[in-house]
Amino acid sequence: MNIKIKTICTLFVLLLAFGAGADYYDGVDDLTGDDLLYALRNLISTNTYSSYSGAKVFLFQELDNVNGQVTCVYTGETYNISSSYSGQSSPNTEHTYAQSWFNPSSSVKKADLHHLFITTMQVNSSRGNLPFGNVASTAASDVYYSHTPLQSYRGYDNWQHTVFQVNPEYRGNTARAILYFYTRYGDSLYQGGVNMLDTMIQWHYSDPPDAAEQSRNDALHGFQYNRNPFVDHPEYVNRIWNPGIANEDDIAQAVPALRVDNVYPNPFRNQVNIALDAKAGASIKAAVYNLRGEKVYQQELGAGKRQLSWDGRDSAGISLPAGVYFIRFKAGDSQAISKVLLIR
Repeated sequence: MNIKIKTICTLFVLLLAFGAGADYYDGVDDLTGDDLLYALRNLISTNTYSSYSGAKVFLFQELDNVNGQVTCVYTGETYNISSSYSGQSSPNTEHTYAQSWFNPSSSVKKADLHHLFITTMQVNSSRGNLPFGNVASTAASDVYYSHTPLQSYRGYDNWQHTVFQVNPEYRGNTARAILYFYTRYGDSLYQGGVNMLDTMIQWHYSDPPDAAEQSRNDALHGFQYNRNPFVDHPEYVNRIWNPGIANEDDIAQAVPALRVDNVYPNPFRNQVNIALDAKAGASIKAAVYNLRGEKVYQQELGAGKRQLSWDGRDSAGISLPAGVYFIRFKAGDSQAISKVLLIR
């Protein structure tokens, strides 16, 4: 009889645990914008686990361990580890939201597994506390690693800030970890001169949550009693930061197929560089117009090329006078326009 009662009680606890996932968001599901952000902050503030050493044991031995093997999220390198290993050498533990960014510092933040991942020691050290972002040129950046399917990069973005670009397979995981951390603790997303928010939103949608990430979220709920809401409800990202957009179809339409990412330097004397963001494979036509609307220069950027460099000369190679010029970019039915000032 005691065994039967114990079994029933165990089943009841399990039902409560599984039921928590079903109604976890009931109190916030109709909210948008800051209302949703602050409601989520309150909802997920239940984690109080503060043992970093205990978190690492769980990370290496259970959470991200598949039959005694773990994987670096930045490079895809795999490691066979022992039953006592917890990040003593390489691989070790990456704080996606860097510890030096904590404001204030907190043992709970340090041990929060929602933003802890397994990484190769060299890459962990190279990333350091760099903000995440898109490098302007992968060819001019440090790559980690060239001999594995997944490559992450350290290099300059279009504004000459040093950033770390995560490989496409774990890009969304990284973004959701960063957005979780901001939502949970309110620490700034502006680091190293870079506001990471727009990039994190972009990465979130380019690499949606998969079954493995959802399973990880479930395991973390059981371990530290809170969840990453952006894994469970990817649409919450849109509802907080773009609340005027109603659904996934609207999101796709709202993200332009072609846009000017950066113009530097501007004004310019010898050369202006214009970085573009466009759909993969798109061929881009660029045309420069003076204030009279006359086309003075044109160039076609091949598929995969995402930057125009213009030296202030017309199509015949003759230097143009100082003044304002408009550069129009077209890719299929999409276009974007940038205004530049040439000085002499």
